[in-house]
Amino acid sequence: MGTSVKRGSPPAGEGEAERRADERRLAELRAEIDRLDGEILRLFNERLERARAVGAVKRRLGLPVRDMRREAEIFRRLAELNRGRLLADRHLVRVFAALMAAAREVQSDGAHPADGFGTPALFAVFGNPVVHSLSPVMHNAAFAATGYPGMYAAIRAKDIRPAMAGVRALGFRGASITIPHKEAVLACLDFIDPRARRIGAVNTVVNDAGELKGFNTDWEGIVRALGERVALAGRRVAVLGAGGAARAAVFGARHAGARVTVYNRTRDKGEALAVALGADFRPLEEFDPADCEILVQATPVGMSPRTAETPLPAERLRPGLVVMDIVYTPLKTRLLAEAEAAGCQTVDGLSMFLYQGARQFELWTGLEAPLDIMRLAVETELTARG
Repeated sequence: MGTSVKRGSPPAGEGEAERRADERRLAELRAEIDRLDGEILRLFNERLERARAVGAVKRRLGLPVRDMRREAEIFRRLAELNRGRLLADRHLVRVFAALMAAAREVQSDGAHPADGFGTPALFAVFGNPVVHSLSPVMHNAAFAATGYPGMYAAIRAKDIRPAMAGVRALGFRGASITIPHKEAVLACLDFIDPRARRIGAVNTVVNDAGELKGFNTDWEGIVRALGERVALAGRRVAVLGAGGAARAAVFGARHAGARVTVYNRTRDKGEALAVALGADFRPLEEFDPADCEILVQATPVGMSPRTAETPLPAERLRPGLVVMDIVYTPLKTRLLAEAEAAGCQTVDGLSMFLYQGARQFELWTGLEAPLDIMRLAVETELTARG
């Protein structure tokens, strides 16, 4: 009887030859990678030699080692060169951060620590829920890019009082405060910035040698984000909500010269906010798009995982209205999608989130925030999350 050969299978000799060819190819590729690794290392060290020379010139000129403007320029150029290539942006951030840290170290020439920082500093965002937060991604990227030895985590806190006690006891350098604790945290602090006290909400805590100081950077983030699209002075602004973020939005809009009306489901809380910050109040069901030019959605409605929700039906929107949603997970909420379809100009929550975070970073570290890197880190994470 003849020997049967399985259909589709190459003869034994051919299979062995292909395997040996693949093994040779694998060895060749690995040798090429080893050569490239050596070349990369050589180029890194060559770059550091130039950085050392730059440091010597800086010392003669009396200039500081760190030049954040120059580093931002380098990063933007590298990001542009890397566009469309295999190196993912999130990995480019890490490579850039390591390169800048090494450059600062050799530029100091051992005369003093390159960054002048002491022991690693702890930071966290406290909220409930908090699993969706992109604050750790944003701030850890900023720490890496600037060489600041900070570590930032997301911590779920049902009660903000023991959380702030933990900040004191564990020596956290600072904290972000998010839903639902922005108002309750005021009772836990030793000092409150006058603007945060006026707003009645704190989203940023600085631990200054055991003294907990509260600030509000949300209002700055909202004003900067809206200011990129529209002038606020003299405009009619509607703010949905009466929580901590809404309080910041009302204060920011009023500070910029806008006329503000608060819309909220609960009359007592909405009226109290309006009276405290010099705004008008109407129940949410009375919202009329003809009465405003700018709408700021400052509630958690529509935030992941409850993305099907919206604070307003689509028929309450009109063409030409500027609609901002402070929610950034997802980036395009149902409200923004329906506003876009209605012909509105939309502003998502990413810019506000970045600007308030950049101000937090500056309050904690005293350094200029690397906004480009923070933006790239957050955008990359949002893309990865889908």
